[in-house]
Order: sequence, then structure tokens, then C-alpha cells
Amino acid sequence: MDGARRVAYTAAPHQQQTGYRMIKAISLALIVGGIVLLYFGGQSFHSLANDMSRMFTGAPTNRTILLIAGGIAATIAGLIGLASSGRR
Repeated sequence: MDGARRVAYTAAPHQQQTGYRMIKAISLALIVGGIVLLYFGGQSFHSLANDMSRMFTGAPTNRTILLIAGGIAATIAGLIGLASSGRR
């Protein structure tokens, strides 16, 4: 084994393209899911239950906050994934 050379493993080109496509598909799904969450968060923000919560507590409901925060996080994660898969 002293004279044997080590060869680095590299994936075949079609395997690399499949990985990039999968990353793009997941990134697009995150963006779409984030936009849907933001939409429902906006609808929840303008609901009667949320208005009552804001009247008594001064803050929107936890559901509204989670929908909006989840939508922002998913959209940003999708955009980052899309941007990073395009550089390779």
C-alpha cells in the first residue's frame, strides 16, 4: 500500500446535476410555502379574533405571529438555497 496512489472520489456529472435540481426544487417549495404562510398570516392579522386580542393585550395572537415569522423564515431559506445552488 505504500506505492498505491489515492484517487479522490468525484460524483458523475449527472449525479451532480440531480443534486442541484433537488436543491432548487426544495428551495422553490420553501419560497412557495413561505408566501402561503405570509398570506395566511396577513389574513389572520386582520381577523376579528386578532383585533380583540390587540384590543385587550396590545399584541396580535400567537398564531398570527407564528404564521408571519414562519413565512419570513421559509421565504428567506428558499431564497438563500436558490442563490447558493446557482453559484455551483
